[in-house]
Amino acid sequence: MGTLKTVRHRRAAAALLLPVLIGTAGCGAGEKAPAGDAVYGQPLAEQFQAATDATREAGTAAFVSTLTYGAAGGDAVQRARGSQDYERGTARADLGLDAPRTFPEGTLELLRGAAPEGKQVLATADDDVYVRSGSSAWLRYTPEAVSKFGEAAGEVAGHAAGDAAPYSGTLADLVPRAIPREAPERRADGSRVYRVDLLPEVAAELLPRHLRGPGDAWGTESVGLTVKLDADGRLASAAADLAPVLAALHDQGTLVEVKRLRAAYELTAFGEPVKRPFDDDEPVEDAAEVLAPVATLKAGRCAATGGTGLGTEEIVRPVGCADRHDLRVLGQVKVDRAFDGNRDVGSGDRYGREECGRADAAAPKDWRRGGRYADGFSMQGESEVSVSVSMDGEPGSGTETTVTGSYTCYLTTS
Repeated sequence: MGTLKTVRHRRAAAALLLPVLIGTAGCGAGEKAPAGDAVYGQPLAEQFQAATDATREAGTAAFVSTLTYGAAGGDAVQRARGSQDYERGTARADLGLDAPRTFPEGTLELLRGAAPEGKQVLATADDDVYVRSGSSAWLRYTPEAVSKFGEAAGEVAGHAAGDAAPYSGTLADLVPRAIPREAPERRADGSRVYRVDLLPEVAAELLPRHLRGPGDAWGTESVGLTVKLDADGRLASAAADLAPVLAALHDQGTLVEVKRLRAAYELTAFGEPVKRPFDDDEPVEDAAEVLAPVATLKAGRCAATGGTGLGTEEIVRPVGCADRHDLRVLGQVKVDRAFDGNRDVGSGDRYGREECGRADAAAPKDWRRGGRYADGFSMQGESEVSVSVSMDGEPGSGTETTVTGSYTCYLTTS
């Protein structure tokens, strides 16, 4: 769960022996090792891993993580701002997507797939992730819920506590996976600034899941990463220019109106007290119990799409149709078509739309009375096109193109 999590190698034996060796070589009785020596005293290639350990040993920290999409109409900034308790494995963050009115609307709508509208808070506690929208109850995504919902829950699951930090899905996860090759720039305050390269497919892990595209389509141009460690060797900030990743997205026909893509991460307030993610008396619902894939709902069922924290209509909250809802299911339909020869049929969605049209025509007329639902219908699902060649030489054998798939057809509220 979460591709950004890193594996920590603590080198326990070295950690036990190092203070003894330092004390023997140059420190008198009671003399403290220089600040940051546990990091900067390591071989250059091991300093980022040591910095990750030093950051965790601070106990707590405040953080801000951003993804900035720059377009001709201004910048849209996806932001997580909160605090982390490394010892307890907990975090809490306020999430938001800010964009000027001049930002391209179609692109903004695409970005909202990972940042639903309205105030949203996300909390982590070990393997569980909690989401709350507005004043609603907390919605808990356990590993079991994530397994039930699959990739549709991946955007939330990707923030579960990891080895680098209690809030995953940021540059903090990538720093220990990079290896410094050149000595850092040393600042007057004792901090160090490193400049390293990331593989583009690794840097792409920062993107919302629905934007990542094929895993082998990121090219070979490396992504520049700037990392700053403070005087004590703790991670202070990291920034990456994701231009190579954006170029690959453009090749895939995605985010074509975005001209700049940057990621940033900053840590402050090390060791200061932080509040628990939420109080014990706050209501909590289990996502696996109150949500369901829309593809499992029968015709006539109604559901609410908001408050799931997922930014998708694949996973919904089933409700009574007399209650507030966003959609009403027309039906679950199948596509199963076969054509002679090797045909270029394109997407199978056209056939799914035909089947949904039939489900819409057969739906009870009173569903549309009163103007509750928008004109037309919506659908979601997927299909597969395959070409088979028979080699048995029997009459009628040859090449055949088949289209198979499943779709959910539904009305949306107007």
